Amino acid sequence: MDHQGLEQHRRNLGIFFIVTNGLSLLVAVGVAVFIGVVGGVVPGAKPEERALIVAAGALVGGCLALVGLPGVVTGIGLLKRKAWARTVALVLGILALPNIPLGTALGAYALWFYLQAGSEQVFDT
Repeated sequence: MDHQGLEQHRRNLGIFFIVTNGLSLLVAVGVAVFIGVVGGVVPGAKPEERALIVAAGALVGGCLALVGLPGVVTGIGLLKRKAWARTVALVLGILALPNIPLGTALGAYALWFYLQAGSEQVFDT
C-alpha cells in the first residue's frame, strides 16, 4: 500500500477510536446521570440510601469513563501522528475485539492496519 493510503488509514483509525470510545464516554455520563436521578427520587428512601445510590451511579459512570477515555486520547494521538499512539492503539484494538459490534470492527481494523508493510512510517518519531 502506498504512503498516502496508509496516511488515510491512520487518520481513519484515529477518528474511529475517538468515535467509538466517545460513545462509551457518552454512555458513562448517561448511566451516572440516570442512576443519580433515580437515586434522588426513590420513594420512601432515607437520605443515606439516596446518597448511596447516587454514589453508586457516580462510581459506575466513572468506571465506564475509565474504559472509554484511553481510546479517545489514543485517537487524538493517532491524528497527531504520535509514535506512542501506535502501540496503545494496537493494544486497545486487541482488547476491543470481544466488544461486538463496534469494538470488533475497531480491533479488526487496527490489526489490519498494523499488519500493512510500512504502517510504522506514518508516525512521527
